[in-house]
Amino acid sequence: MLRKIGIGWVATLLVILLITLTGCQAIQGFDIAQALQNSASIKSVKASGSMKLDFLTSSTGSLTAEEKRLLDILKDMKVDFTNILLQDEEHVSIEGALSYAGGTIPFKIAVQDAMLVIHIEGAKKPISFDLSSTKTARPTAATANRDEQFTQKAKQLAPAVIKFFLNNAPNPEHFTVSSVTDMIHNEPLGLKKAHIEIYGNEIEGLLKKFLNNILADEKGLKELIGQLYDVFVPLMQEQMKSLSTPNNNSNTNVFVDPNAPNFENKTETVEYYYTKIQELLGKALNDWEEQGNSPSSPKVNPQTEALFSDKTSLKTDIMIDGDNQIRKLNLELTLPVTDISSGIEGVRLTLNSELSQINQPVTAATIDISKGTQDMAAMNTIKEGAFLALFDKSSKAYSLLRKDLKIAKKEVHLLLSTPADLHPSSATQPFINEEQVAMLPLRFISERFGAEVAWNGAKQQITIIDALSEKTIVMTIGSRAAIVNGTSVQMQSPAILKNGSTFVPLRFITEQLDGKVSFNGETRSVTITRE
Repeated sequence: MLRKIGIGWVATLLVILLITLTGCQAIQGFDIAQALQNSASIKSVKASGSMKLDFLTSSTGSLTAEEKRLLDILKDMKVDFTNILLQDEEHVSIEGALSYAGGTIPFKIAVQDAMLVIHIEGAKKPISFDLSSTKTARPTAATANRDEQFTQKAKQLAPAVIKFFLNNAPNPEHFTVSSVTDMIHNEPLGLKKAHIEIYGNEIEGLLKKFLNNILADEKGLKELIGQLYDVFVPLMQEQMKSLSTPNNNSNTNVFVDPNAPNFENKTETVEYYYTKIQELLGKALNDWEEQGNSPSSPKVNPQTEALFSDKTSLKTDIMIDGDNQIRKLNLELTLPVTDISSGIEGVRLTLNSELSQINQPVTAATIDISKGTQDMAAMNTIKEGAFLALFDKSSKAYSLLRKDLKIAKKEVHLLLSTPADLHPSSATQPFINEEQVAMLPLRFISERFGAEVAWNGAKQQITIIDALSEKTIVMTIGSRAAIVNGTSVQMQSPAILKNGSTFVPLRFITEQLDGKVSFNGETRSVTITRE
């Protein structure tokens, strides 16, 4: 039946597949559910790991040269996290490096002083995000206290939620347990290792068992709803009281379900939502069976069919110590691709991690920001050019972004007219003037290249600031002279103001912004490109 629902289910089911993976009942003393709950409660830790995405190529004969070039860059890309230090929630540091065909780019990440700071080798300054800006500005004492209560209660609730779902997840077919000795941060440890494999053609059966287990777990589901009640309802009631007025005596549960009993009665509330969940899950399973048996169900496309076949696989090794703490994880997720023209027959994601010093004193490293940072919140929109300008042009990071990934590449095609051809409604169209110079609206090209444009009506001047070319250009209406980084440069024709838009010579402004212009006389068209 799932194969007939559509591609939108696939991503969701793969997430559920991961939940199923970690939801096995204890086998040979290996209790993954308990280990995962322990992981969710970790306060401090030292860790390391890596992440790699491989493109499994087939025949690349149908690919363009550009597609082959990009595939060659991406197929060997890997991120190593060499040192992760979690001191507490407000102090975290990560050291690592991005490796690709062109070399290695080291980076550091730190949570410090209520900021997320990122330093990438080659960046002119560390990049920062103000984490406190996501919170309410100048909160009242009552609001701050309520937020803190919610945060703490939500943390306490997390293990219970994890436990419920994992206890109801079924065991996969391919599950073996063994005792091993492995190196964890250069220290040999005796561990229990679970090797688990799940394939795409097993997802439907596992999900059915999972939902049926939830339906059968009356005690567990009611306990979970009760715990959710204890966390959320008091806070909701407090919030409603602060918003209430003498003429507003509405039920506190009106925003959740107008038919539900009053939240003042926990027993009735738990019973109501338990029944609702039972009805929804029961209907979903019945519909599932009916659609799966119906000959009129929609036909499955090849890609969806492949995802639910044995070509999709999730293989993992999970190693735990005697305290039921996960110390090492190796995971490999393979997804097939059926589009032959892509030149790719599949993608494979590989993740590895190991942990030590769990809940022991750990000191996170910091990043030196004494010379300032680039505050990303100060940038209204993160344009490609402005982002590239954060890096030294000789750095590997700049080369990867601009030359290899070409994130700033632009290509614009325009048709040109003469002034006589222009209709009043086309007053902002590019045209060729009486001097046979192609003119175009300044904002048209500047904004497509990501430059900032400012107009000074008093001086009849327009200023362009382009971070990528590192140029500031000032032009005055009626003048052939433009000031580029303080130096006067002559244009082929003067800038003009036409129907509220500033027109400038097309070749001049394009080349000043490091672009190229090519004309096609037959079609009276022009192509503007910037790499």
